[in-house]
Amino acid sequence: MDIASLIDYIGGLVWGLPAIIILAGTGLAVGILGGFYQIWKFGTAVKTMLYKGTGGRGEVKPFAVWATVMGATVGVGNIAGVSTALNLGGAGALFWMWVCAILGMGLKGVEATLGVWSRRVTPDGRIEGGTPYYIRLVPVIGPALAVLFSILTFIAAFGIGNMVQANNVALGAEYVGKLFGVETEEQIFQLRLIVGILIMIFTALVVIGGLRRIAEVANYVIPFMAAWYIIFGIGVWIRFGGNFLTGISEIFKYAFTPQAAAGGLSGWVVYSAIRYGFARGLFSNEAGLGSAPNAYAFMTIDHPGRVAFYGVFEVFMDTIVICSITGIANIVARSYIERPDLRGAALAMETFYRAYGTYAPVILGVALALFAYTTLLTWEWYGEINWTYFWVRTLRLPEKPMRFIWRILWIIPIIPAAVYGDYFETFWNFSDAANGLMAIPNLIAVAYFTPLALKLIKDFYSRQLFETGEAKK
Repeated sequence: MDIASLIDYIGGLVWGLPAIIILAGTGLAVGILGGFYQIWKFGTAVKTMLYKGTGGRGEVKPFAVWATVMGATVGVGNIAGVSTALNLGGAGALFWMWVCAILGMGLKGVEATLGVWSRRVTPDGRIEGGTPYYIRLVPVIGPALAVLFSILTFIAAFGIGNMVQANNVALGAEYVGKLFGVETEEQIFQLRLIVGILIMIFTALVVIGGLRRIAEVANYVIPFMAAWYIIFGIGVWIRFGGNFLTGISEIFKYAFTPQAAAGGLSGWVVYSAIRYGFARGLFSNEAGLGSAPNAYAFMTIDHPGRVAFYGVFEVFMDTIVICSITGIANIVARSYIERPDLRGAALAMETFYRAYGTYAPVILGVALALFAYTTLLTWEWYGEINWTYFWVRTLRLPEKPMRFIWRILWIIPIIPAAVYGDYFETFWNFSDAANGLMAIPNLIAVAYFTPLALKLIKDFYSRQLFETGEAKK
């Protein structure tokens, strides 16, 4: 077995059924122990989004941090990943994606709470925090698990957070370019090269300012990006409104019964609906992977339990809202049935083309580019936090040079990834596997600290909200 085959095999295990069961099982356990607070207290999550950071400590305003995290979770997976899930699992996959989201909302809330709980304020007033900082507090094995997590995370940041995204920004630009006469291989190469250079420049200008600069950009880009996709996605629903009720009924019906596909020549079984619904849902909202606490730790917040509800609302928006926009659009346009040869972004493009004709490449191209670019920015920070934890906090190397080295190393692959995407497939698969492996040390820590996190969350909604006057008895 060669290296590429070995990496593919590991990736299959990491994102296979056992991993899905572990992640979903942890989410279910958190839900049971926490009384499914993510459902019964969802109104608190909505109200918390209006919190301005009054009386809190931290480095970045609450909404800006939330937007930054959304920049990572709302990505290409919300378009290509959901379309692939429908191609492989049928309409029922979307139902299981929703189930995954409900479980993930509670799990992400616990992770976010631990991120704030475990951070510390340095003598000069800076925040030191992130996922490794609560993982290392697990007795005996915590320090080793934190180092393992940090290594896996900065490896994943190069692939899933960098080169994959750069390539997809270029893909989005290619969609738009073809509408304006970009057709030959040479023209496509030149377009992708120009886009790669621009991505590198705009990314460098943002990430050099650290989390504050990333959050400032996300604060403006994320609302526009979400609104753009939601408006045009609902436009597809309206265009095929005659199929809407039928499509919704198929989501629930085929979550529990097999579905015929391509005129009955093949079909989807319930196992495929569950597997691909959960897999794409987990991949999209990242609940249990431990990525988001690397940003939530820096939020200006008055109580660790409050940040849980930002995590709850994050997963809700990512999976229940934005993934559903894609999924229902594919279902009502019937493209997932009539074009079984298409999956990923190609299937989504077919769906949007049926609704918007020649304007589809611009609509979906802009969405792909924005989704990928915001993921690029946020994952730079995730990688930097864990790179710093490994080289500075663990190996005691000087901080400023190591941060500078990280940013240079991280920016370099953007141009070649934008131009020669196919050549990086093996590394992408490797980073994809690293992305999934992050869950192992993180879930060990989450399992250990869940009682503490749930206690903090309950204290927030049963005491803190009343003391601040945000809720009345």
